[in-house]
Amino acid sequence: MGKKKQSLPSELNGIEDWMNQFFQDPFTSFLDDYTFRVDLFETSCEYIIEAQINHVEADEISVEINNDNLSITIHSIKEEKPKERSVVLPFPLEDKRIDAIYQNGILEIKIAKEEKTIRNNKRIQIQKR
Repeated sequence: MGKKKQSLPSELNGIEDWMNQFFQDPFTSFLDDYTFRVDLFETSCEYIIEAQINHVEADEISVEINNDNLSITIHSIKEEKPKERSVVLPFPLEDKRIDAIYQNGILEIKIAKEEKTIRNNKRIQIQKR
């Protein structure tokens, strides 16, 4: 892991950098070098999975489901091997309506709680905006 610039709280311009360093999770920061960040949110009508995927094109990303497992894989030509993250949910995904949108380095996957669909394959189409 490379060395990062250390800021001191006494430096007026370095306060924001120091606060970021103070609250930064070292385990998550270490993972950022090898994979990508994923967050899960819930609203009253859907589950939202957001993945921070910078510097790739939408066609380099695949989203697949298998029972209760949703996998996000990046097949970038810049990287030697693909990066993958999986999210396991407490319910099967096969019959759920799932939409995926990739915009400004953020992949947003919305899983409807009530709305059902019939799916022929396990791959989710990613919309680019």
